[in-house]
Amino acid sequence: MSSTLQDLVNRAVFYSTEVQTHFGALIADAEWEVDFSSDPHLTFTSADGAVLRTRPHLLGSESDREKTWLWGWENVNDFPDAVVGLSHDVRKFGAAEEVTELTTAELSLDEELALRLTLAAKEATGKWAHYPAAAGAGTTVWLLVDAAEIALPAPQVKVSVRALMQGLTQTTVSDHRAAIESYVAKRGIPTADLPEGGLRMLFADGSADLSFDDQRRISNCDLNEPLEGEAAEQFAAAESTGTPTEAATASRTPDSVSAPAADETAAPSTTTPSPPTPAPEEEPSRTEALPVDESAAEATQAAEALADDAAAPAAEAADASPELKRPEDEQPRADEPVEPAEAKTPAEEEPAKEAKPKKKGLFSKLFGR
Repeated sequence: MSSTLQDLVNRAVFYSTEVQTHFGALIADAEWEVDFSSDPHLTFTSADGAVLRTRPHLLGSESDREKTWLWGWENVNDFPDAVVGLSHDVRKFGAAEEVTELTTAELSLDEELALRLTLAAKEATGKWAHYPAAAGAGTTVWLLVDAAEIALPAPQVKVSVRALMQGLTQTTVSDHRAAIESYVAKRGIPTADLPEGGLRMLFADGSADLSFDDQRRISNCDLNEPLEGEAAEQFAAAESTGTPTEAATASRTPDSVSAPAADETAAPSTTTPSPPTPAPEEEPSRTEALPVDESAAEATQAAEALADDAAAPAAEAADASPELKRPEDEQPRADEPVEPAEAKTPAEEEPAKEAKPKKKGLFSKLFGR
């Protein structure tokens, strides 16, 4: 059975969004450095000196200059297999599923292509965190990342609803219902059918009732806290039948990486950043999501408002990534040397201060937007 790129995006988008939000909170104030040797590692160092050492996989690169995406498996830089091996797995998956975008070495770039290819690669490999690393000269290297610290905690109703709302602002999701069904399966979230084709997501701390229109798009979302009434009975029934929430979560987290990567994560030199301070608990509430046919700007604002406590730590991070640190003879593309970013003069900076453009923080950058 073949798939399309859009099918893969639908299956991956919501789970990826939750993982990226969690990952972003871990590295919000951190500087990073990558090593593409035979022992590849991507290291994040926070302002207080905490270090998170991760295992990167070079997926591909996008060039603003050439307006193209180049898959890592093309390997024009002769990186070790430890760096690009996973991208070969993506190509093989694409060949089996007849997804031409995963088997064509170079593709014409559009605004969302790099993110959509990364989502497809996540669905193909089960690696759910990614990091877009600026390499200079208008090139961004997209990495899939392994680290035990990225594993998600037990599902929570507000966190999951945020993932749905935020995910819809990241890229085109053609079938919301199918995307949610894929998400709850990956996350191990019990569900119950509702009248008129609705779906209830069940959590230990609440429930979310979703309605869909005739095009299978989310038309309404009622979030309920705490878990009570019929929803509580449905959750208890699901738990009694052994709904494998923890097992499903574990199977989709970096704990299942290969032994070398796991050993690397546990190296003595690695320390884990302290998690962000939990937001104060809010009063039980019932909220209604905006309909999906609103304008893109309004949808983005609604999702950001819903996810404000998750996004806040990441939004305070630096606006741009530091340059990719690597030996001078290792370039992102064989014909494109890495060039340092031009320093802005005070005269150039002053108009920017007056205009006060909206900053693109780490939270947005992590999602590739």
